[in-house]
Amino acid sequence: MPESILIIDDSVPLHKLIKSYLAPEILKIRSAYDGESGLTAAANPQPSLILLDMDLPGIDGFEVCRRLKANSSTASIPIIFLSASAVTSEKVKSLELGAMDYIVKPFKPEELCARVRAGLRAKFNWDAVTMVDGPTGLFNRAYLNSHVSLYIALARRFGTPAACIMVRLDHYDALAARHGDAVVSDVIRAVARILLNECRTGDIVCRFDESKFVLLISNANRKDGRLLAERLGAKIKGQLNQFGSLEIRATCTFGVSDTSVANGDTLIDRAETALPGPDQRVPNLVDVVCETADDLPVAA
Repeated sequence: MPESILIIDDSVPLHKLIKSYLAPEILKIRSAYDGESGLTAAANPQPSLILLDMDLPGIDGFEVCRRLKANSSTASIPIIFLSASAVTSEKVKSLELGAMDYIVKPFKPEELCARVRAGLRAKFNWDAVTMVDGPTGLFNRAYLNSHVSLYIALARRFGTPAACIMVRLDHYDALAARHGDAVVSDVIRAVARILLNECRTGDIVCRFDESKFVLLISNANRKDGRLLAERLGAKIKGQLNQFGSLEIRATCTFGVSDTSVANGDTLIDRAETALPGPDQRVPNLVDVVCETADDLPVAA
């Protein structure tokens, strides 16, 4: 999927000129011609980079930048200001508002392309940091939320099912109280390695919260998901029964759903709902429990 650029500028000829300059970069380019429509276009779908004119009808570029940076959902989008003015105070103000760069019109094609590439690298590096769980190195919940709909859409496009497995480390608080936070952090990392090693390259493994993980499994239904969950449970129980000199006896509980009963918005929720509650479990650390969403109402 190509990276996307949003141009917010009231000059139609400038849009055409920028698109011709950036044609070799293989980018998806969208246009907005005033501040308000630019804010709307930036919200959904979010671009990888915004080229923002300073002088716009209605709200000016400074105000557009301020609003984008004040909104947590758009704050990470790199913004490059476009302006006919080379006044230093305006450059300083744009950078203080959070813009990453400032280009004075008219600009040369190679200058624009170089600065756009730098902006896209900045966005990639930002996403790489903000969408990875530091302790485990897995993708985090932000990544999951931003990619699950695309993952499901691709599965439906190719006519294949997709399964979601919610994994919960059992007795997380009890393990922390008994062995300490450092040991539980090591256990979490060990579980993450097992999940990653047992899944295929095309599957997505994410840390959902402090004690839970989510797996998105391509070309798999609930039956396939349950079989994988049972294999994972056995691996975790076998490998984490003893942790160094400590007897941990760590186990996990699993909930499974698939695209036959859920869509991109509910797939994860239904897998989490399929997790047995603590009162449904026999209080034995070595139990392996897996439930699926088979008996839940089918999503409309």
